[in-house]
Amino acid sequence: MKIRTIRYFIRQSFSSLWRNKAMSVAAISSVFAALLVIGIFLTVVLNVDYLATRLESQVEIKVYVNDGLSTEVINAMNKDIKGLSGVKDSMFLSKEKALEEFTEQLGENSNLLDGLEEDNPLADSFIVTMEDPRMASNVTTAISAMSNVENVVYGKEELEKLLNITYLLRVGSLTIVFILVLISIFIISNTIKLTVFARRKEIGIMKYVGATDGFVKGPFFAEGILMGLLGSIVSIAIICIGYHFGIRYIEQQSLGFISITLLPIASVFYNLSFSLVLIGIIIGSLGSMISIRKFLKV
Repeated sequence: MKIRTIRYFIRQSFSSLWRNKAMSVAAISSVFAALLVIGIFLTVVLNVDYLATRLESQVEIKVYVNDGLSTEVINAMNKDIKGLSGVKDSMFLSKEKALEEFTEQLGENSNLLDGLEEDNPLADSFIVTMEDPRMASNVTTAISAMSNVENVVYGKEELEKLLNITYLLRVGSLTIVFILVLISIFIISNTIKLTVFARRKEIGIMKYVGATDGFVKGPFFAEGILMGLLGSIVSIAIICIGYHFGIRYIEQQSLGFISITLLPIASVFYNLSFSLVLIGIIIGSLGSMISIRKFLKV
């Protein structure tokens, strides 16, 4: 397609939006409303994925080892553990340090541990964090086979429940977004159909004088893309402004010992900008193409 033709389509799309202001506003409002709903839900999806990723990153394997190991043996074991596939990091925790941390956790009740410094019942251990928590079982098996390892604990049942929940949340969220996009295309195509219907005579004249289907579709296709862009820009702005104030309010709330942390506004803006602009272009252009098909049969 020639650049001159593309410029013609773009000029015609702007001209058409201006000539048919009322219908254009209705169509853009329809795109905006659809993208606003999708964008709000997409923001929830992003935060669900963010929280799920944070939960998964907190999965740890605790490796209890024999007492009295030399520094050389401990360093060698640490190196071997870090070298396993799926391991993100490994840190040695002496039983003295473990007792110290346990004492801090008890706070006012730390006196319950008085006297244990000389006869510490805790064991030396390694705290292993995972790159992918789904590999925890394989890593546990490999570590259990190492010498000087007494026990390996990682909460298999709890981890499997966590992975199942996060998987369902991600798949369910993306499925709902996909359904919303399909519904939006249907609604928007019907709205745009009204604007096309108002210009049916113009389309008929173009067909009678020999214009090809592609030449007739071009301006409407560009118009759909333009409406999608306008609707997406407005919806992104409103969602990001609302999220900015919403995140400040939510993170100030306290649920006991639980601190609420949501995805930073910059990440939300970046993801929404790409996703909603793309979705806006798709539903705008598809809506136009679906709407114009009937009127090309002259």
